[in-house]
Amino acid sequence: MKYKICVPIPIKSINVSENALLIKKVLDTSPNLVELRFDYLSKVQFLTKDFTRSLLNEIQYKVPVILTFRNSVEGGQIEILEDERFQIYKMFLEAKPKFVDIEINTEKEILNKIMESALRNKVTLIFSFHDFEKTPTYTKASNLLDNFYKELINMMAIDSKLVENCIFKLVFTAHSFEDNLIPLKLCKIHASKKFKLISFCMGDMGLFSRIFCVYSGSFFTYASFEEKTAPGQKNISEIREILKLMNFRI
Repeated sequence: MKYKICVPIPIKSINVSENALLIKKVLDTSPNLVELRFDYLSKVQFLTKDFTRSLLNEIQYKVPVILTFRNSVEGGQIEILEDERFQIYKMFLEAKPKFVDIEINTEKEILNKIMESALRNKVTLIFSFHDFEKTPTYTKASNLLDNFYKELINMMAIDSKLVENCIFKLVFTAHSFEDNLIPLKLCKIHASKKFKLISFCMGDMGLFSRIFCVYSGSFFTYASFEEKTAPGQKNISEIREILKLMNFRI
């Protein structure tokens, strides 16, 4: 499996040229994917279709792009109404990036509409879950994943093949080295199933799973460029240096 690293970019300015310069610097580090975090904007009114597409055009012909507007409950930098967030995600999907990341705990009615829009626009969805307090037991983590998968198919009348094309992301917070083993085991066991999974731990104690989750079957991992967007996130050059020193293939 190829070692894939996604670099998140916090979009704070509506200046396209300023963002284009930052994007170029990130692309110079040769990431496998780039995520644009629009929840760093001070006002959602700044987030227009033209602005989104102008940034997409800077990246998507070079590497796959993930668009997201993180919920404030799961690390988002601005709190807005769910209806506003839905309109933003609708716009994201119409812009047709490779991926759009949305939280598992989003209201079911909104998720259903987003799934339908993703199908129309041929966009792959990443369903994410972030626990900033702890790492659950393996059983609880596995049940969370399995239950949501079944819920999408059974409760929302979604075609199972469409769900299998989605990616599931479960990220926890490590308080001990042993906590890292939960997402690694989750990746190892679920890697043989039909859907793709991303899972690791945040925080300083979560570095081990951040680095090695890909070798356990995680679709990719995350690394920062200039600014961290999650606790314990390491710079992409640091991740590669660690792997190089340990003679791991990247």
